[in-house]
Amino acid sequence: MADEKKARKLVVVGDVHGQYDSFVRILRHAGLVDDALHWAGKNNRLLQVGDIFDRGPQPRMVDDLLDKLQREAGDTQGEVIRLVGNHELELLLSNYLISGFNKEEAKLVRDKLRRQVLDGALRAAYAYKGYLFTHAGITRKLLKIFELQLEHTTPVNLALLINMIFREAIKHEFYRHPIFNISITRSGPDRYGGIFWEDLDDLLNSYPQSPIKQVVGHTQVDKINLNNGHNIIPVDVGLHRKLEYVVFTEGVPEVHEAQLASAV
Repeated sequence: MADEKKARKLVVVGDVHGQYDSFVRILRHAGLVDDALHWAGKNNRLLQVGDIFDRGPQPRMVDDLLDKLQREAGDTQGEVIRLVGNHELELLLSNYLISGFNKEEAKLVRDKLRRQVLDGALRAAYAYKGYLFTHAGITRKLLKIFELQLEHTTPVNLALLINMIFREAIKHEFYRHPIFNISITRSGPDRYGGIFWEDLDDLLNSYPQSPIKQVVGHTQVDKINLNNGHNIIPVDVGLHRKLEYVVFTEGVPEVHEAQLASAV
């Protein structure tokens, strides 16, 4: 009975980039998987902020594991939330240049991702306990655009709107909405990027302070700082070098760290 009364937790993991072994270490450290890598998180939640592909050695294994855990978590009222990062987005756009896959494999992954977006298994945004989660964040410019469409710009309303825009864009293959903008910093045409292609410095500089609490990945940081004065928590620490992640308990975030594999 005591176990059932424990507060439901949300475990948040930043960009994985094919670092399968490091990702597994975090999942085990957080108590979300057992020794056989089946879901052991009971009614808790896992949120991964996107960019599971490219750079690292085993991106397809990361993808397969997340697919499996997403299926299994529902059996215990748990949930695995998967966000789309810019590396998934480029595959969805059939831009394979930054992909580590050959063209044939990239097309297969692209078709799978598209099905998952339309089925709701992949999202662009998520809201939880007053926080908004996207891959790269919402700048002040983008927030102003959303304010024209929403009576109340709460994290829940923003996530609903963003996910609707995203699914419709994928469905119709029409990507003109500012959420898809690429910033000048990333060699794009726009001063500020959208939720997939915005560097952290530009995101922070777009506000005096974000009026909504945000959690983002995309830009690698040395460590997770929960109190940087901007109302924005960056969680991409580069799993090849550090295994920090965030656990939200009753809406309160706390940084945890697993151990990297020992060098032999």
